[in-house]
Amino acid sequence: MSAPESSHHAFPWRITALVVLVVAAATAVAWLLLARDRVEPPPPAATAQPSSSAATALPVVDDRQLTVLLTVRDDAGSAVSTVLFGVGGGTGYTAELMLPRDLLLPAVPPVRLGDADDPTGPSTAEQPLETLLGVRIDGLVDLDRLAWSGLIDATGSRVSLPAAQAPGSFALVVDRVLEGLPYDSETVGELLTGLGSMARTTVTTEDAGLLLSRVGRGLRTGDVRRETLPVTYLRSGSDRVAVADLEATDGIVRELFPEALLEPGHDGQPRLVLTGSGATLGAVTQARLTLTGAGFGVVVDPAEGELAARSQVLVPAESPAAQALGLQAATALGLPESSVAVDAGPTPTVDVRVLLGPAAAGS
Repeated sequence: MSAPESSHHAFPWRITALVVLVVAAATAVAWLLLARDRVEPPPPAATAQPSSSAATALPVVDDRQLTVLLTVRDDAGSAVSTVLFGVGGGTGYTAELMLPRDLLLPAVPPVRLGDADDPTGPSTAEQPLETLLGVRIDGLVDLDRLAWSGLIDATGSRVSLPAAQAPGSFALVVDRVLEGLPYDSETVGELLTGLGSMARTTVTTEDAGLLLSRVGRGLRTGDVRRETLPVTYLRSGSDRVAVADLEATDGIVRELFPEALLEPGHDGQPRLVLTGSGATLGAVTQARLTLTGAGFGVVVDPAEGELAARSQVLVPAESPAAQALGLQAATALGLPESSVAVDAGPTPTVDVRVLLGPAAAGS
């Protein structure tokens, strides 16, 4: 689904000014911004409602760590606060990762997290976040302002409503609100059902109730591990975007979500990290668009790689499946089969790594 283009989201136009600054600073994230109008947006997904027949059923919560993305919106429908929770499995703790609303997502077209979703539809942030973080997201609970207020009232949380709805204080109050959730998952599910369309989920209401009740229980009695996504902010006037620090992010998500990581060979869209190793910004931008069109979830590493004599496509293993993905990426970029090699670096964490050399098209 493409980012909504309704009048209440002015950012897609304002971001053009930021592009100018980013390019002038030669930052490697500019490829995202330059690509906005050069790619046909993907088709919209169907709206997900609580307890719909299309909702996804979760595995048994004790089998492995499960994750739920909780989003709270303002009156305009923008996602003002987002947090990724992890619960269950063999971790023995509740994980909590705060995500800034200005986070730039590797979506097509590129978009900030706060602007990613149509308030009448399901999340369009889920797949880009999986690609960016390398973490499987099992479910989404999406609350509008009234639903969040209703949840606060239902749990008897002693927090002021303005503070609970302000992005800057959300991290301070979300735990207090969820701690007040009923102990049993059935009651939490009934609470979500009572909120109706103001609270949307991508899993069944029963599973959403199970997840949130486990989160609440963990916040009340267990070990809680909290982090905020490490980012660098780029500003143009009053507008800004947050670019994730990929190296620091990888360390944090591996600590918080060890049983929910998207390891090489995972189901779904393959993850690819693209690094400019002597290629120009234009070449990196074109490669990103080409690889996205070939079916990869692409994240550009803003850290400039070592100068490469030629472009390389690195895969984590010699298995036929890994080699096939590498060849798919090489073919899309017009590189020879000989450019595909097994990654000799530290333990690979993605399906494909592309080092784009100075001879790449557009350089």
